[in-house]
Amino acid sequence: LKPFWLKHRVGWVSALHCRSSVRLAMVEGGSVDEAKDASACAADDASDGDYVVLWGSYTQIFGVVLQTGAITNNRFGNFHHDDLIGRSYGSKVRPRRGGQWLALLRPNPELVTQSLVHRTQIIYHADISLLLVLLDAQPGRVICEAGTGSGSVSTSFARALRPGGKLFTFEFHQDRQRQAVADFERYGLLDTIVSQHGDVCKEGFANVPDGGVDGIFLDLPMPWLAIPHADKCLAHGARIVTFSPCIEQIDKTAVEFRRDGRYFDVRMFETLAVNWGVRAEAPAKKRRAVASAALAGNEADPSSSAGSSIAVDGSGKPQEQPTWLSYQMQMRSHTGYLLVATRSPADERLASESRGSRIST
Repeated sequence: LKPFWLKHRVGWVSALHCRSSVRLAMVEGGSVDEAKDASACAADDASDGDYVVLWGSYTQIFGVVLQTGAITNNRFGNFHHDDLIGRSYGSKVRPRRGGQWLALLRPNPELVTQSLVHRTQIIYHADISLLLVLLDAQPGRVICEAGTGSGSVSTSFARALRPGGKLFTFEFHQDRQRQAVADFERYGLLDTIVSQHGDVCKEGFANVPDGGVDGIFLDLPMPWLAIPHADKCLAHGARIVTFSPCIEQIDKTAVEFRRDGRYFDVRMFETLAVNWGVRAEAPAKKRRAVASAALAGNEADPSSSAGSSIAVDGSGKPQEQPTWLSYQMQMRSHTGYLLVATRSPADERLASESRGSRIST
């Protein structure tokens, strides 16, 4: 017996995408016709060369580039791309022989994060969602990221900054940076993401306008070394956020933030996401025996059958109603700490430096 959410997984995923598109069109001032066009997004067909997501379960999600004649093999079976090309997003796709079905979905940052190849430890959306709020990422803004890694955070930044925004992301490992560029091209994000190879702790944020960055995110082993370079490009009043797995890193970074009054409102956050699932609970032998005894008692005393809650099938055997069990699912998150600080306005910083000079004299 499959739980309800598993049997109807494609339906609610497609419906969620459509409702989100309708709300977006209406919020942005679109007409009713534009909202209808947005709600029809899930009806588009997958084409040759498209990057798609095959969704099998909470932990089994695969990103695939469709190519004529290619085959994708996984635990669910062998899926011929020729059978996927031309299918509508949100539909079930099945292997030619045996196996189980998968859901053919459009890629989005959440699905990309769960399906990408891990070249490094990645950050999941428990922290990414808070990060986007802290940096106030929105269309038209300029954000810098140091520590591209596998590109999990970069894809979410790109969606938040579109249209008109830019993400400058830096990776010190040259091969990882090259692979990240290939991924961004596959996702169709090169119009928003500018990926560069470099060590921001030593070389700073190259090719970034001075004072023209609206937010900076540092996912580095020693983020305090990059803060002096961030001072040059971060706009006054803008924020910088760091992600660190160790509290010792947070302590050193916070000390650097507070030095000379360059930053204020220094705070730390830890986000823990708990996901819950629902499944059918198999009836225990003892409960089946109790049900049989209750049915036998009802047959001996027909007057008591009116209050019985035991269901019976066509043969007269007791049929216990399924019970549902909620259980805690695996937490998909790279546990760490987010440290946020706000760049002091120019006049306040000058006043702080003036006070420091008077004290020293």
